[in-house]
Amino acid sequence: MSTVFFPNAELALEAIEPGQVSRKIRAKGGSLMMVEVWFTAGACGSEHRHVHEQVCYCLSGEFVFTVEGETRTLRAGDSLYVPASALHGTVCVADGRLLDIFTPQREDFLKA
Repeated sequence: MSTVFFPNAELALEAIEPGQVSRKIRAKGGSLMMVEVWFTAGACGSEHRHVHEQVCYCLSGEFVFTVEGETRTLRAGDSLYVPASALHGTVCVADGRLLDIFTPQREDFLKA
């Protein structure tokens, strides 16, 4: 596989919570990683922290996000920024997809 081109047909869809949450690493390189995440209504991204900065763009659906105690609803076209080590999580209200960008890369998402 190329280190600069990432054709959809060559990318693996990984079930994180079968039937609820799946993800596909869309691109990675240097210190950046882009990940698309599919959620079904009712699925949760439990509150957590990580050392990575994160930008999240809502492609479709509806999500209630909490970042460091501030809660907002995101719909298609909305985005948010998660600072490094900030406590954050989400609940999917209507089936949807998120596009997450991380720096540095989420090594825990990569298979050995």
